[in-house]
Amino acid sequence: MRRYVLMSGVVFLILLAGIMSMGCESREEQIRAIEDTEITVRSIEVNEFSSDLIDLNVTLDIYNPNDVTARLERMNYTVYANDVNIGNGSFEEAVEIPPEEGRRTSTNFTTEPTIVPATIFSALRQGELVWSVEGVLYFDTPLGTFEQPFSGNISETQNNTGQEEISDNSSEE
Repeated sequence: MRRYVLMSGVVFLILLAGIMSMGCESREEQIRAIEDTEITVRSIEVNEFSSDLIDLNVTLDIYNPNDVTARLERMNYTVYANDVNIGNGSFEEAVEIPPEEGRRTSTNFTTEPTIVPATIFSALRQGELVWSVEGVLYFDTPLGTFEQPFSGNISETQNNTGQEEISDNSSEE
């Protein structure tokens, strides 16, 4: 009888270990799936660009090609104009991205232009500015927070009618 109880206990522990390892694999699969999330810098709109204030609206498209929901917790980023660091920003609103769907999210970026060279102001007026955004997205997962870097460029040029054209040259990581 003792031997039966002992064997039953061993079998139970083996089954329990197998079940627990399957849960870990599922969580690891979720993290790997989040790594495939696609981030595109869609636009950078200039609300104000003066010697007193820089006010931009940064818009990202986030696509989740996976079979699990991705939950974006926050984002930290740096904005560049013609490779000159304009400043840092953050976005701290949670965004749920369902499987095989995308979400467009925007964040307002404001800073005082204490170190922006005059050439950047001139390039903006002439429509010859390349905006770059580099940052990190923080996704909430069952195993903790997962960080995913991203970067992208937006070029502004003047067309013949004087209207601004923006071309998206984003790169996903």
